[in-house]
Amino acid sequence: MRTLAADIMKAIEHDNLALPTLPEIALRIRQCENDPNLDIITLTRIIEHDPATSAQLLRIANSPLVRREVKVADLSKAISLLGMNYCARVAISLSTRQLFNSKNPSSEIRMREIWQHSLEVACHCYVLADKAKLVPEEAFLAGLLHKIGALPIIAMADKEDCYSLEELNTTIEKIHPMLGESILNHWQFPRSIADIPQNYCDQYRYMSSIDLCDLVTIAHNKICPEDKRLPWSDIAAIERMGWHASTVDEEFNLLAAKIELAYDIFEC
Repeated sequence: MRTLAADIMKAIEHDNLALPTLPEIALRIRQCENDPNLDIITLTRIIEHDPATSAQLLRIANSPLVRREVKVADLSKAISLLGMNYCARVAISLSTRQLFNSKNPSSEIRMREIWQHSLEVACHCYVLADKAKLVPEEAFLAGLLHKIGALPIIAMADKEDCYSLEELNTTIEKIHPMLGESILNHWQFPRSIADIPQNYCDQYRYMSSIDLCDLVTIAHNKICPEDKRLPWSDIAAIERMGWHASTVDEEFNLLAAKIELAYDIFEC
């Protein structure tokens, strides 16, 4: 009997699975972000071609996250205030929202659910990064992209239009990690981000120090429904975070306001 998972694997075997491409603004930023001559004017010209991302960066620059008394109304000033690396990472992150769309109404609902879940994970990671002494904007990107592998699965289901929603969901959970790694490698992201789809569900993963994948693991478990949430004592990343399993909920209570603020600011 034909299954979505089998069709996905067959498409992979024949190198016939369409992978999503980075939005143009993200591609342009990736192409120039390692250029030592990149300046605020150049980055501003790239980002201003995407009005939604420009508006988001201005919103961030005027938010309590930055705590600036004078209102920033100019994109170049926002980039100067926030920093070029920060704005480049956030612009790449927010531009991926346009990938989570489908013409099929039922698939569009699933796309929206995955985006909202990814955004919630990303906002948790953004706040956790400060506690873990990691880079918040990189943690945000890691959280947003951890389930990017679901996109080609939904695209395949849309194309064939003969699979149930239950089969779609099951296939996403089984195959998205492998596809996510393939997509992020194809996009030439560093291993610190490209490895996350395959590893964020491994609660026993050993590392000598905390990394971006640990933040995604912790954030993902935090927002899981209670009946699916793992005991914090089973998640090795908690110790690397410097927390004790018995006090994780208290730690999150202390961060709740910052996480909510991040969600309000980054929500597209």
